[in-house]
Amino acid sequence: MKKLDFDFIPLGISIILILVSLVMISTSNYALSLKHYIGIGCVIISTYFYFKNRMTYYVVYGITLLVGIFGLLDFYYSTFKVGLGSFGINPISAGLLILHIALVFQIVDKLDSNK
Repeated sequence: MKKLDFDFIPLGISIILILVSLVMISTSNYALSLKHYIGIGCVIISTYFYFKNRMTYYVVYGITLLVGIFGLLDFYYSTFKVGLGSFGINPISAGLLILHIALVFQIVDKLDSNK
């Protein structure tokens, strides 16, 4: 029996958010901007690397979320920012990055204990 990897959870949440965004723009008058398309592309690239090279996935998806925190890319149709003045962070990307880092550290600890 194959063990389940829980490192797919942040990527799965991102894919669900993308699907919700696609449904919302197709059923209403929302329009996606360039940063949304770039974010969707980065998540698709991360999904490719998840199945081809897991270590590259950790880096690419982590960088995607890190850039998403500062609002340079997004994959959800509605953009949220929390902060003061023009500086703000995206709480969706921040939460996914924290979850991603926690799961990566858990996997690294598991690999270190096997040595």
